[in-house]
Amino acid sequence: MKNAHLRMGTLQFTKVLRDTTIDVSVRMDRLIAEHESASNSTRCHLLSVIGNDQEIAAIAAAIADEARFYASGPELNRTMISLGKDADVFRGSINIPGRRRPLRHLVAVSEDLSQTRAGGNPTARQTVLCDDDLAFLLYRLGARFGLPVLPEWTKWFGGELDRHKAVEALIGLGCRPVLVKGTKKRFLGWIGHALKRGAIKIPHHSQASSWQVPTSFSCQAARELAATEAPEMRPSTATVRREIDG
Repeated sequence: MKNAHLRMGTLQFTKVLRDTTIDVSVRMDRLIAEHESASNSTRCHLLSVIGNDQEIAAIAAAIADEARFYASGPELNRTMISLGKDADVFRGSINIPGRRRPLRHLVAVSEDLSQTRAGGNPTARQTVLCDDDLAFLLYRLGARFGLPVLPEWTKWFGGELDRHKAVEALIGLGCRPVLVKGTKKRFLGWIGHALKRGAIKIPHHSQASSWQVPTSFSCQAARELAATEAPEMRPSTATVRREIDG
């Protein structure tokens, strides 16, 4: 937490009314955004901000109205962003010793990012993820699409992503987000071809495999923390073949 304020950015919302102007600026510790070249705009997928009661209430109302904000921070030029429609908003409180009132914390998630959960939008053609760790990418895509994957395939999968130019870096504050392009059918095709060529294998032993993936929503912190065991995802050969053939 040392010098944490130096790593934080600012989120600003301004709205001109008939008799007054609303101008709210709050501190921002996380941001994931995607520049959309087709519309020459920047779509925000996640933001995390802190402020007082009035400030957070104003930000939440603006998100509900699909308003636009200005975001800035370390290595982030002032950029206009919007979460779009159907964004999810979560609010909480942070108690600080010596402070009479708690700080209010708000996290907003775009519809696209919320659908990266397990089983969310299985026909999606791209996936927004908050970390560029290869094991994390493989694990999260496996969880989202129900892919039969193993941690031993991480290096191979990273090579496939590079070969197909399927990963695009996104704008991030406090994390290193990426956009992975591909459908469930496409990833199953990669797995099927790799199994046939012998590029990847399903071990014959019955020992459980552990996923070593980041556990903190901070790229730097995640690499400093000890990795944890994620739920086992060991498919049988029959399961892999059934998914590919289906």
